Amino acid sequence: MRKIIISLIALTIGLGLGVAIGWYVWPVTYTEAQPNRMGASWKDESIWMAAQAFAYDHDLEAAQTRLRPLDSEDLGALVLERATRAIEQNLPAIQIAYLARLAAALGARSPQTDVYLTP
Repeated sequence: MRKIIISLIALTIGLGLGVAIGWYVWPVTYTEAQPNRMGASWKDESIWMAAQAFAYDHDLEAAQTRLRPLDSEDLGALVLERATRAIEQNLPAIQIAYLARLAAALGARSPQTDVYLTP
């Protein structure tokens, strides 16, 4: 019984030290990670933010600059695909409209998203 108690105490101390060292002494820091290595939800969020900014300032060149780090051959198709998924996910109409308008400005349109192009 004494061995089990000593083992549990040692395990608890070891885990505590491991967490303390990992979180406070030598924490992992990620710097200069490439946007194209982001998870799908973060890429979707980046596309959405670019669409919001475009809706506000109507600056296509700035929108393209914001989207370029996602490493897509066709930025319009990328945004159009996101707009189509937004329709499937039943997102708010204004969000779909922003995505559809940016996709159209980038030269990508579809009958499914054209409904959202008019104000």
